[in-house]
Amino acid sequence: MTMKQTQHAQQVVESFKGMLPEAMVNDLGEGHLAELALLIESAISAAVLQEMEKTADKIDQLAHDVRNFAEHFDR
Repeated sequence: MTMKQTQHAQQVVESFKGMLPEAMVNDLGEGHLAELALLIESAISAAVLQEMEKTADKIDQLAHDVRNFAEHFDR
């Protein structure tokens, strides 16, 4: 996890806490809020990895297309 993702997850949790009554935040406790932050970090990480895989697939296809073009350039 990057520090940016960790910070973003914590900001989301802080925003969530701001939407709740103080008593509910106290009932949830820091442990559960920390678990929520971890779940958010994991979701961000999964989304980033999924997009990186899509990008890698596009690059792989582009490399194949360029190689194919170069092989048939002068024909």
